[in-house]
Amino acid sequence: MRSKSLIPPKVPSYPLVGSSPALLRGKFGFLRETREKYGDVFELDLGFAVFTVVCHPRHAQHLLVDNTRNYVKSGPLWDGIRTLLGDGLPFVEGDVWKRNRLLMQPAFHRQRLIGLVDGMVDAIDEVFDDWAGWAQAGEPFDIGAACNRLTMHVLVRALFGTGMQPGEPERIGEAFDYAIRYMMIGSLSTRWPQWLPMPGRARYHRAIRKIDEIVRHIVDRGRQGLDQDGAHLLALLLNTVDADTGERMTDRQLRDETVTLFAAGYETTAVTLSFAFHLMAQYPEAAQRMRDEVDTVLGRRRPGFGDLAALPYTRNVLLEAVRLYSPAYYLTRTAVGEDEIDGFRIPAGRQVLIATYLIHHHPEVWPDPLRFDPDRFTPQRSEGRHKQALMAFGAGQRQCIGKEFALTEAHLVLARAVQRYILAPVPGRENQVGMAASARAKDGVWVRMRHR
Repeated sequence: MRSKSLIPPKVPSYPLVGSSPALLRGKFGFLRETREKYGDVFELDLGFAVFTVVCHPRHAQHLLVDNTRNYVKSGPLWDGIRTLLGDGLPFVEGDVWKRNRLLMQPAFHRQRLIGLVDGMVDAIDEVFDDWAGWAQAGEPFDIGAACNRLTMHVLVRALFGTGMQPGEPERIGEAFDYAIRYMMIGSLSTRWPQWLPMPGRARYHRAIRKIDEIVRHIVDRGRQGLDQDGAHLLALLLNTVDADTGERMTDRQLRDETVTLFAAGYETTAVTLSFAFHLMAQYPEAAQRMRDEVDTVLGRRRPGFGDLAALPYTRNVLLEAVRLYSPAYYLTRTAVGEDEIDGFRIPAGRQVLIATYLIHHHPEVWPDPLRFDPDRFTPQRSEGRHKQALMAFGAGQRQCIGKEFALTEAHLVLARAVQRYILAPVPGRENQVGMAASARAKDGVWVRMRHR
């Protein structure tokens, strides 16, 4: 550690609330302006905690790959998320993480994923059949809400096979929707006394109880062998055995891993797809390129896993939606020991916020970063780009285990959508992105749709 390491510049703040009011007012514009003014490393007081914010891919490389042992998942934001997700794979450390990762990994093997694709396409088609009414009427509708139901339907099919009873997907979807929206507020209040009244807290705990009840019933049915067709992920988890101990997952492990898979596979994929559909409506020339590509490769037939590699532009639109809107717009870690980033001192115990959104909009990495340009992801233009320039699924050994599942699902959805529908924007409806546990449209993503 150099003795002359610098202290990061501090963003102006107020007592007790820090810079939270400015962040809530300006949202992502505030973050961009702050980086432009203070540079790639700055100190941000949010009232409940002080963060060193880092904004460049090389910082993510340092924290999540090169010096990952010095940075752990702790602090109020993680405490708030754990109230819902427990000790699922993203939230445990050390030997516990290694053991659980080994138990979970076979469920996400490439061959297993290929086996899920037909069921995923079936689920997509079932939901798209329901969208036909909107296309026929030509009336504006919130495709963000529609994507919530779509990803829930696909996830249920892949995760549980036929293992959900009528009404369960709707009930668990409603509970998750509220819990995820409340999670940010809950994170801010985890260190407040539980007896202190907090708007929405009681409803949040009711939502968790509802989620737990449905998950417990699903796991119980799976244990009884009623729904284990051997292909869906729950059956794989139920049958997974620790090679060293011969033990299966406990009920609590199954609960936490299942709820974590739900949260990861439902919310962020739905948000990404809603923004991708928004971009297709706003940029008809890009949508036409997608149609031309899909028509050439698929015609009218169903997509299979092997077709996705032949649909690169469709995937690039998806990746550009992830980059522009960054559903997972931050990651936090706590420094175990003192460290240094770009010459700035990181004291032991300091919480570090990796601003994924700012990495995805860094002008050194992404020229004209606010512009929609799917061709950024062609092999020619991607050559030499930093590995962590796009990190929607984290980085290093702790990268999201469900990354390929999510990308495959979203790729299939877009390919199937352009076979059936054409989207158009709704004049006067702006897509305002809010800040919750993930970045989501504040008042929905409104489009018009018609049949091809």
